[in-house]
This record gives sequence, structure tokens and C-alpha cells, in this order.
Amino acid sequence: MHRRDGAPLSVVAGRPATAAAWTAVEVARSLRRPRALATLDAALRSRTCDRRGLTAAAARQAGRRGIVAVRDLIPLADGLAESPMESEARLAMLDGGLPRPVLQYVIVDRSRRTWRLDFAWPEFGLAVEYDGFDWHSDREQFARDRQKRAALTEIDWTMISIVADDVRKHPRDMVRRIEHEMARRLRAA
Repeated sequence: MHRRDGAPLSVVAGRPATAAAWTAVEVARSLRRPRALATLDAALRSRTCDRRGLTAAAARQAGRRGIVAVRDLIPLADGLAESPMESEARLAMLDGGLPRPVLQYVIVDRSRRTWRLDFAWPEFGLAVEYDGFDWHSDREQFARDRQKRAALTEIDWTMISIVADDVRKHPRDMVRRIEHEMARRLRAA
């Protein structure tokens, strides 16, 4: 069994374990910013801890390597992020100067169908969807994505699709595409 000095313990399935918030912060400290944010997002999504717990755990780990970056990420963490790539994409958007998007935004189309959007800026009528390469291997999912795009167009929303290369290799270009669409929609209003 490994021990961590200062780590608060709880009992899980009859065994001692470090508290969820402590563990999330400790793991995040060892990761690059995008994956660190994904770790904090996942901790919040699991509902085993909350932002206050993450903040307290970070305070108790003061002086340890990587803690300053983690403390800066905690306010950005969001339990609505559904995948590490959504977390990475959001961080690239925020680092690029975009306003904070609404995650998993629910919208109703003209046919009263509901659609959930990965990232939305309702004030611009703009959605961004992250598409993983394995996501469209299913014909039904491919068709559903096309229906979603058509439904959004009918209610005057724009949907931009992004992939891992946009996030990891070309984040500035991705941000520019989103900024351009925001500006275009503002001019049209």
C-alpha cells in the first residue's frame, strides 16, 4: 500500500483510500493542462467531490509541484464535460479568448425534438460539436448528427464541427473559425 503524507483518507469497499478531491488534485498536478482539466472535470462529473473540495485539496497540497497550474484550472472545471477531448477543446477555446461556452446545452427544434449540444453560445445561436473518429462508425449516429445539423439550421443556429486535430494541432485556427462565426452572427443581428 502506498501512503501520501497529509492525504485525507476515507474507506471505500472496506479499504482505506485517499479522498476523491485529494486524488483528483494529486493526479492533475502530474498532467499537462488539458489532461489536468479533464481530470478535474471527471472528478466533478463523478459527484464524489465538488469544487469546494477540489479547492480545499489544492490548498492542502500547497508547495507541491504543479499545484499552481491546478489551482488556476479549478475555476474552469465543469462536471458537464462528457469526455477528455471536450475538456481539452474547452480549454483551447478559453485560452484562445472565447467566452465560456454553455456545456451540454439543450435546445428544442421546430418539431419539438430536443437536441443536446456539446458547446453552445446561445446569445450567438452558435453550437460547436466535438466529433471523435469512432463516433461516426455507426450509421444511426451519422444520420442523427445530420438531422441535428438540419434542425439547428431551421431554427437559425449554426453548428461547427471540430475534431482532435483542431484541438491539439490547430487550436488557433479552431478559435478563429468560432470567432468568425460569432462576428458574422453579430453583424447579421
